Amino acid sequence: MKKNNFGFTLIELVVSITILSIIMISVFTIFKLASDLNNKVDISRAMQENTKNIVETLAEDLRKNGSSGVNNDLIYSDCKLPTTSNYLSGNKLCIGDNSYYLAKLVGDNWSRIENFNDCINKQCFLVVNNGNSITQLSNSWVGFKNINFYISNTNSKKIIINFELEPSKTKGINSNLIKENKMIFQTTISERLYKDY
Repeated sequence: MKKNNFGFTLIELVVSITILSIIMISVFTIFKLASDLNNKVDISRAMQENTKNIVETLAEDLRKNGSSGVNNDLIYSDCKLPTTSNYLSGNKLCIGDNSYYLAKLVGDNWSRIENFNDCINKQCFLVVNNGNSITQLSNSWVGFKNINFYISNTNSKKIIINFELEPSKTKGINSNLIKENKMIFQTTISERLYKDY
């Protein structure tokens, strides 16, 4: 008499479940790594686009209007140029009628940052104040931690911009990705005024 044994033995069942679980873990690991890589690329692109837009805006304004100086004081809003050949530094840059500085939103109003420690738990933006309105230069995907402007007093003024940027904590980005993608940026823009012919 022939026995028809269509069932699985316990060993066959354990081996098949083990193989299936290894395959599933591999698929999920690959998916997670691909997702993290995609997030890193998106974060990097957003930070680079913000940096490029900020530098282009500052360079264009500087070459059109010329620098008026820097300021480090909240009480006195006048910007100063260095009186000697040394550099003067500040966290507010004045170009023509425009002022560039870090600010945070308080309700519907912009408030200039007094202390960079305020940017640790709150998102700070680079803004431009033209006297009538304040416009946000950086978008909501990045947050500034620090900014300094250095200006020289030579025939052709040079402005050194130095800032620290990180992905925004308000966008639900993993904290490890925020730590990995901090950016410290520094560049020099020279003031060569455009001539109208």
